[in-house]
Amino acid sequence: MAHSNSHQPSCTKAHQSSSVSPLHHSGSTTMIGGSVEYQIDQRLYQLYENLRVCNPSVLIMVNALNVVIRQYPALGPVITTCGDLECFIAAITEYEEEAGL
Repeated sequence: MAHSNSHQPSCTKAHQSSSVSPLHHSGSTTMIGGSVEYQIDQRLYQLYENLRVCNPSVLIMVNALNVVIRQYPALGPVITTCGDLECFIAAITEYEEEAGL
């Protein structure tokens, strides 16, 4: 029975990460993930950094970023898949490198 009790915390941890589930793994989107581009500007970068400091769930962070992306379509497509999020983070990393941050 001690073995059964050791599994309970891992079930709790799995439940906590369920907030990520709305980001779908999509093979087709991942394949075109290389063509998904985000235009990071200072405002979007600052929002991303402020969100990182707050450390919200991935879902809350993506929803907040999508609010801005929807307002300014030139920034790129809304983040709907894990592949989109990976492309967005790659664009953030590139912006940091170019800006020397």
